[in-house]
Amino acid sequence: MTGKLKNAVDTYFKYTVAVVAALSFGGIAISVAVGGILTYSGVAGCVISSFILGIVAFLRDKKDIVAIMAPLYAVLIFNPYSEFTTGIIMQIMYAVTISVIAVRLIKKY
Repeated sequence: MTGKLKNAVDTYFKYTVAVVAALSFGGIAISVAVGGILTYSGVAGCVISSFILGIVAFLRDKKDIVAIMAPLYAVLIFNPYSEFTTGIIMQIMYAVTISVIAVRLIKKY
């Protein structure tokens, strides 16, 4: 079972950057383009892509603590009861940050 999981992680590891960037920036684009009921799709895209990044980083042989902690940062930053604003600027900055972390995960680990 773990052999199959390791092979699957190794196979999809190269798509991590594309998936993380597509989800986070795609959610922001939907939020800006449609608005209305989908205003939180940018936040959802950033949070979901952070969890994907954290899971991929955790399943690797060499652990990256920054990528593993990305979901915690997403929950703390995009918590509706926090003092951070979850506007478009914060979403773009967070999407760029986790994209850079995903590239770092690919290059170093």
